[in-house]
Amino acid sequence: MQVTPQNDQYLHKLLPIDADEKIIGVYRHHWFAYMTSWVVGVLTALLIMGVAIALVMFGNNDSTIANYKGPILAGAAVLATVVVAGSFVPVYLRTQEQLVLTEEALVQVLQPSLFANKIDQLGLQHISDVSVTQDFFGSIFGYGTVHLETPGEQDNFDFVIVPTPHEMAREISQAHENYNAALMGGRMPTTLGNGNWQSKNTQNMQIDPEQYQQFLQFQQMMAEQQKQSGKDQ
Repeated sequence: MQVTPQNDQYLHKLLPIDADEKIIGVYRHHWFAYMTSWVVGVLTALLIMGVAIALVMFGNNDSTIANYKGPILAGAAVLATVVVAGSFVPVYLRTQEQLVLTEEALVQVLQPSLFANKIDQLGLQHISDVSVTQDFFGSIFGYGTVHLETPGEQDNFDFVIVPTPHEMAREISQAHENYNAALMGGRMPTTLGNGNWQSKNTQNMQIDPEQYQQFLQFQQMMAEQQKQSGKDQ
């Protein structure tokens, strides 16, 4: 998603992103994530009305039902309306969720309820692998889940029902590689994608090359152990 100047300014104020930290991309859910809530709501409402109509039509022999046909249909209509209106809530919560990729980190904004949100941050240096999975409908409609593996005991990150997941994974991998290249060169990145690197706050961050290589070896070792343990299970 293209980041407009207005959106860039808003995200810098909303999220734990440094003022001079560049935002590379913003990702939201695929429209299929919103449609599922609508479909469930509509099907539930139709089921309620269908049951009410069946009771009225085939319950003529029951005097109780025969005397309350109007209230039964009216009550079913009200309940069906509430169910359809209630499907707005999960749709709204989904629209508030997003993943922000910067030149240094990934920031995930989740909206578990109307009155609470959750913000998770993952540094690009902590990413050991990026993969994509798509189910049957994902392959048809062009959405999928992006999995980010982290070394050691850190929690893995999953971003579900996102459009063009392979492109998103490629952009995250590229940002990760650029960040590591900047660290190896003793610089923190401020621009990505054009090969031009500048020091952050005009000061270079010096990195011991030997220590950094040891860190990369440790990351690789932990990732291999994690994959091996997954195979053993």
